[in-house]
Amino acid sequence: MLACSVSGPIPDKQAVVDALARVLHEELAAVERVAAMARDEASSGETRSEGKYDTRATEASYLARGQAWRVVELRRLAAWFARLDPTRLCTQAEAGALVLLGGHRRTLALIAPVGGPTAAVEGWRVGTLSLRSPLGQALEDLEADDAFEVDTPAGLVEYEILAVC
Repeated sequence: MLACSVSGPIPDKQAVVDALARVLHEELAAVERVAAMARDEASSGETRSEGKYDTRATEASYLARGQAWRVVELRRLAAWFARLDPTRLCTQAEAGALVLLGGHRRTLALIAPVGGPTAAVEGWRVGTLSLRSPLGQALEDLEADDAFEVDTPAGLVEYEILAVC
């Protein structure tokens, strides 16, 4: 456990990275299987259009392309996890930092280049937070005890960074 200046300890960063990487590899394997099935369906003779209003082939190709894109994103994230050094202590919210956010609810997240899996670690639900997301963009380069707001469909949501590890 890593003791930060919060009401209780948060999981060790290495344990978080290991759990997220394990879930990521399981998700990648599942998405690769689905992508292969979608690709097979798109190229199947049974999907061939039977008329100008039959869109099965087009829909199958869209699905196959979307699944292939997700595979690429997950492979990039898996490569990033393989290069990540969990022992490097971060002092600001950046890729590789484990952050504890306070606000309408406490959130523990590992900041990554793209979004990814969520895992249970030592009683915490830990997510992978993309720097491209509105929340990731708003907190990038901030430090512990910094407050910020994120504009959401429900209105402005206030957060505070309780810890950066």
